[in-house]
Amino acid sequence: MSDQYVGEIRVFGFNFAPNQWASCDGQILPIQQNAPLFAILGVNYGGNGTTNFGLPDLQGRAGLDASVPTLVGEQSGAPSITLQVSEIPQHTHNAYVDNGRPQSEAASAQIPSRFATKDVYTYLIDTPAPPLVSLAPQTVSLIGGNGAHENRQPYQVLNYCIALQGIFPARS
Repeated sequence: MSDQYVGEIRVFGFNFAPNQWASCDGQILPIQQNAPLFAILGVNYGGNGTTNFGLPDLQGRAGLDASVPTLVGEQSGAPSITLQVSEIPQHTHNAYVDNGRPQSEAASAQIPSRFATKDVYTYLIDTPAPPLVSLAPQTVSLIGGNGAHENRQPYQVLNYCIALQGIFPARS
């Protein structure tokens, strides 16, 4: 393997950290045994900065460029979310109903209220308005379980590791 920089992160296709590397799993390391790496990372990824420091945790996360407004070590996002009403596109639901009684002597069947796919138009002459009828509860009931849904982009699992030893990178 070519010489690596201390603190360099590489992606490997196998499930272990090679010699002189550690998995990017958020583990806490002692400063005393890893002073060059601590000099590079500081406490950007955790630790107390006195006796220990943390490694990046890329388990189930994608890396993002460190630029304004994000900072090195910052984490954001969620594996699942529950949509709020304000996040759902504005839409309507048509309701097709009938009180079950003929509206005139010529009427022979009820207007179906289930599985209707087209608007229903009626024309009645001199027919008094029918009394108000309550809809069945399932006609206007809430839909959905109000639970979180998965919020994950397509992915391929790989092994992110950070170099514990190597060439100390010069700041330019």
